[in-house]
Amino acid sequence: SRESLWLDLVNNYLHQVIPETLVFDTMDLNLDDTISLTKIFASIIDFRSPFTAYHSAGVAKTAEKLAELAGFSKEECKMMLVAGYLHDLGKLAVKNDVLEKPSKLDVEEYNIIRSHTYYTYRLLQPIRAFEQFNIWAASHHERLDGTGYPFQLTGDSLSLGARILTVADVFTAITENRPYRKGLDNKETLQILQQQAAKRALCPYVVSILAENIVAINRVREEAQLEAGKEYNYYIGYTDIAAGKIPRDLLGHKTPQV
Repeated sequence: SRESLWLDLVNNYLHQVIPETLVFDTMDLNLDDTISLTKIFASIIDFRSPFTAYHSAGVAKTAEKLAELAGFSKEECKMMLVAGYLHDLGKLAVKNDVLEKPSKLDVEEYNIIRSHTYYTYRLLQPIRAFEQFNIWAASHHERLDGTGYPFQLTGDSLSLGARILTVADVFTAITENRPYRKGLDNKETLQILQQQAAKRALCPYVVSILAENIVAINRVREEAQLEAGKEYNYYIGYTDIAAGKIPRDLLGHKTPQV
């Protein structure tokens, strides 16, 4: 029943290729350096599609704030930020025509989307210093009742950090604006999260922290995504310049407005 078993069988080459190509074991990074590096990773992941242009920024900052409210240390909160930036790394293995499909996904496409958490785990696995980040990041679609993916972990196997990142991901996904729909307000968001907590899909404790602080947490999420949106517009603007869609002399030294 575990998707990870079948994905291992068809992706055996990952175990042979990745350890030979990664060089992170030779890099001397402190936690702040790691945050800067993984923020770049998040931009690479998110900027592929306007559907998720600033998703990771919102998840990362929401998770960091939830961790702070849950009593995590300052260092642990930074670790949660890193995990948030990395949580969708596996989407680099998903084709854009699936990520950006405007209509309902078919079964095969849905399974492809679901595999992104597996790829997050396998891509980060060879980086020994990222082990804790990986455990939190790759578990963001696991559920307490064992119905999540790709490892079908249950409540006893999910750390508080993993539970926080899961709630942060769901919260961000339903509150952020997407090109095809507007994000939900606080009341609607809480209804969904509390229903999921009642079903033992999401952690009731983490959802209760969010419920008590939803205004402050949503502000953190909005500010993070606003900043990421500015960076996205800047990136898209200069991509259009390179493609000849926008004449360089019309821009001067200003950030492109797209």
